[in-house]
Amino acid sequence: MRKKNTSNLSDIKKELKNKTILLTGGAGSIGTALAKHLLEYPIKAIRVLDIDEYGLFKLKRDVNDPRLRLLLGSITDKDRINMACDNVDIIIHAAAVKNIEISEFNPIETIDVNINGIVNIIKAIIRNKPIKFLNISTDKAADASTLYGTTKQLGERLTSWAGMHVEHTKFASVRFGNVIETRGNVFEVWDKEFKDNLPLSITNLSMKRYFFHIGEAVDFIIKCIPLINQGEIFVPKMKSYKIKELANKISKKHKVVGLRQGEKMDEILISDVERDNAEEFPDMWVIKHYLS
Repeated sequence: MRKKNTSNLSDIKKELKNKTILLTGGAGSIGTALAKHLLEYPIKAIRVLDIDEYGLFKLKRDVNDPRLRLLLGSITDKDRINMACDNVDIIIHAAAVKNIEISEFNPIETIDVNINGIVNIIKAIIRNKPIKFLNISTDKAADASTLYGTTKQLGERLTSWAGMHVEHTKFASVRFGNVIETRGNVFEVWDKEFKDNLPLSITNLSMKRYFFHIGEAVDFIIKCIPLINQGEIFVPKMKSYKIKELANKISKKHKVVGLRQGEKMDEILISDVERDNAEEFPDMWVIKHYLS
C-alpha cells in the first residue's frame, strides 16, 4: 500500500483559484451539493448545465452568488455543449440517466445520454481545450451487469482513452457506491413506505451495497481534482452494508420484491481484473486502465 495519494486544502485552493468550472447535471442531488461546495473556494465562476429548469431555479434561489451561471440544456445537444465548454478550465461531468429500472426500459435514451453525451463533451473538449475533465461514475460500472452500469463503464473507458490521446487536457473518473441523500434512493422509498405504514421493499434480505453520505461524495470529488492526470479511476474506500440491517433501523416489517433485471446481490468497487492495474492508498484505490 502506498502511503499518500491525496490532496490537501491548499492543493485544492490552488487548483481551483480563478478557474471557471462547467458542471453538467448540476441540478441533481450530487450536482447541487457540489456546486454549493465549489462556491466556497476562490473559483472565478461555475456554469451549471442541466435539462431540469425547476432544479436550476431552486439552485439559484438557494445560492445568492454572482459566480453561479445557470445553463439550460442537454449533453446530447452538441452545439449547446460546445457553447457551454467555451473558455472553461475544469469540467465535472455528473449528468446521466441513473435509475437501473428506467434505463433497462429506455435503452436508446440511456445510451444517448450516458454514452453519446460524454462523446459530445470529449469532442467539445478537443475543440475548447480546458485544463481538466472529471467524469463521475458508479460502482455499477465494475463488472457491469445492467444497462446503466454498462453505459457508465463505457463512459469510464472513453475518459481513459481521452486521457491517453488528448494532449492538452487531463482526464480522470471517480467511481463510488450509493449516496444516501440523493433523490430516488432506497431510503426515500423506505421513508414513504414507513409513513404510509407499509412494509419496506427489499430486493433480497442478504443483498449488500456500498453507501456514502452526500457530503463525503462531494468531498471526494473535489479532493480528486488536483490528482487528475491521464485517465485514472479514483475509487474511495467505502463501507458495505447489508440492506436488511439498514432497513431494520427504520422498520422490522419487510417485503421481498426480488432482484431487478441484471441486478447483483453484492456490488463491488473494483473488479478482479482492475485490481491488477490498481494502486492502493489509505483512503482510495487508483485504477490505471490503459496506462503503460
